[in-house]
Amino acid sequence: MDINGVIVRKLESLDIALGELRSLGKVSIQQLQEDWRTRRAIERDLQVLVEIVMDVCQRLLSISGQTPPTTGGEAIQRCIQLGALSEYDAYRKMVQFRNFVVHRYERVDDDILVGMVNNHLGDFERFRTEILAYVKKNRLG
Repeated sequence: MDINGVIVRKLESLDIALGELRSLGKVSIQQLQEDWRTRRAIERDLQVLVEIVMDVCQRLLSISGQTPPTTGGEAIQRCIQLGALSEYDAYRKMVQFRNFVVHRYERVDDDILVGMVNNHLGDFERFRTEILAYVKKNRLG
């Protein structure tokens, strides 16, 4: 397998989750309050997206011969230092969101979920674009 095969597969999964979320169109707080299935789907897809971001960062660090990061935030920061990602605050916020969903799972604020689906899915696309550019530039494929 080529060295970035894992990264490519993870980015394909990112595209699938993004497609699922985009298929919902604009979501509202009322929608989340009235339809628990939609709420759970959004929570899960957003968590998966952030897990993919952290996994890709960990993979890039491994490829570059670095020791494994101890946290998702550290993985993001080290990929910024590596030059794989730009200094973009949304990446850190992704990890914070994931930690909140995983550790405070009993109730994620409706405003946060609506805001992420309606306004921040492009952050994940930006991540994919930056990672693919880094992989190509550094001939990791």
